[in-house]
Amino acid sequence: MKQSLQFVIVTMFFIICQSVAQQQSTSGESTELKLTPSAVREKLAFLVGNFTTETNMPASPMLPKDGTGKGSCEISWALDSMFLLIDDKSSNSVFGTFNQHGVLGYDAMNNQFTLSMFNNFGDRPSYKGNFVGDTLIMETKIPMPGRSFDQKILWYKDGDAVKLQVLNDMGKGFALTLEQTAKRV
Repeated sequence: MKQSLQFVIVTMFFIICQSVAQQQSTSGESTELKLTPSAVREKLAFLVGNFTTETNMPASPMLPKDGTGKGSCEISWALDSMFLLIDDKSSNSVFGTFNQHGVLGYDAMNNQFTLSMFNNFGDRPSYKGNFVGDTLIMETKIPMPGRSFDQKILWYKDGDAVKLQVLNDMGKGFALTLEQTAKRV
């Protein structure tokens, strides 16, 4: 009787393990369509151009006082239109001069967009994400002394303008920390 019970338990264990392995192998296959290079270019085309920017930074736990700024941004295709190069320059009442460069592209292996940014404060966040409707939503974890926090950026077209929103989560949910409006020149 004891051997029969052990046999049943071992058999059930193997059946469960095989079932879990099959589910993992099929769930790992994306049901989303992989984007072609031309589809990627179509999705990102609204970001390409020369812009003047206006930035608003509402008061938040990270920023006790509102801030505003103005600047310029140039976003252009590079490497056979496989990536976007971002050159953003601004001056604002919170950080003073703020310059950043970035590379935005599509990772076909992982079916997601990637963004690497570098700024004059020495930060170098790398974001990953995808489009939800017409909005490109990307996320990362920002390291800071003592603790890190989650950051989400949203890019979308708003009439003739391009909007960028930055939301930070310091452990109490995402809150808007920056909104930039870019208008073509």
